[in-house]
Order: sequence, then structure tokens, then C-alpha cells
Amino acid sequence: MIVARKSKGFNELLQQKQHEEKVATQSFRRLQQKAKQVGRNDPQEMVMNPKGVAKMSEVLEKFIEPYKDTTQDFADLEALIEIAILAWNISLIPKENRKDAMESMLSEMNSGANQPGQSEFLSMLNELINRKDRHFSKNQRFITTFDLQDTGDGYHLSIASTLQA
Repeated sequence: MIVARKSKGFNELLQQKQHEEKVATQSFRRLQQKAKQVGRNDPQEMVMNPKGVAKMSEVLEKFIEPYKDTTQDFADLEALIEIAILAWNISLIPKENRKDAMESMLSEMNSGANQPGQSEFLSMLNELINRKDRHFSKNQRFITTFDLQDTGDGYHLSIASTLQA
């Protein structure tokens, strides 16, 4: 009788896959808590990776790909994701209403921000909105919240979003 032995590489792959699933589950639970705190989603109605629907985390990673080289650390990446999500959601507003939405958002932001910082922020926001319109216009899913985890050798991004309208 011949007994098949699992290779060391197989065991490492299995452990890595189990670790990734554990990180994804933890991230999903944090997303549920964030959604509950901001009141945007009923955490009980949230679904993890619905079949037949693109993962918004993968879509957003493609969306920010040209800008990732500008990040120095985890905090920079998190800030980039926050701005990208803001731009993504603004792009879902009819074009004639976007300016009002951006002005309203800026008035809610810290009034102590300096003007050069605001103009740089607005420039990047507009650039991302244009990128969304050009390359991701068919995706009309609204992003409600996100969770970013440092995994030691990278990061894990989870996104809560609406389903396609």
C-alpha cells in the first residue's frame, strides 16, 4: 500500500490560505462593526463576497494602483484609500451636482486646514474622480466603509459597498 505524503510546500500553502481566510473573516467582522457605528448598513444584512459580484477591494486596488508608489507607509496608504473612496462616491453623483457635494464636504472638513493643502487635496480628488469616470464608469456601487489591516508582509483591504443598482 502506497501512502501519499503531503509536501512541505503544500502544508505551507494550506497554512497561508487558512491565515488569509482568518484575516478576511476578522476584517469582515470589523467592517460589520464600522457599518453599525456609522449607521450605513445593517451588519446582519452584510454579505461577504457575494457570488457573481466583483470584489470591491480588488476594484479599489486597481483604482488606486497608479498612486500607490506615492505612499511611504501604512498611514499614507490608508489616507490614499480614504481619498479614493471619497472620489469614487462623488463620481456616482450626477456631474451637475458634484461641485455642490464637494463644497459641502469641504465646509464640513477642518476649517483650520491651510489653503495650499486644500487645493492639493482638491486637485487629487478631481484627478481620482476623472479616473473613475474614464476607467470604472460601469461600476456604480457606493462604498460605505472599509477596513485596512497591516499583515506584516503587506496589507489586507476589505470594502463594504452596495450591490450594483
